[in-house]
Amino acid sequence: MPTTRPRTQVTHTRDVEDALEIARSRWPDESPSALLMHLVVRGGEAIRDEQAQRALARRGAVDVVVERFAGIYPTGYLSELREDWPE
Repeated sequence: MPTTRPRTQVTHTRDVEDALEIARSRWPDESPSALLMHLVVRGGEAIRDEQAQRALARRGAVDVVVERFAGIYPTGYLSELREDWPE
């Protein structure tokens, strides 16, 4: 089918065949190329979700550190410190 979009060929290695079998159990009436499209889209979604979960975990770790050190300096400490700096 004519297209202006890039195309990608995929060799059916053992891992690809295994993934296609799994996809075929979910979408039994689809062609191999349609199954690959499903796998690519679902794989992209899974990676995006995994990255979002890692970002949440990192933010949570930063929040723990912030809470741990909150109040270590009195209110106005930084302003007082800056008063001693020459202009």
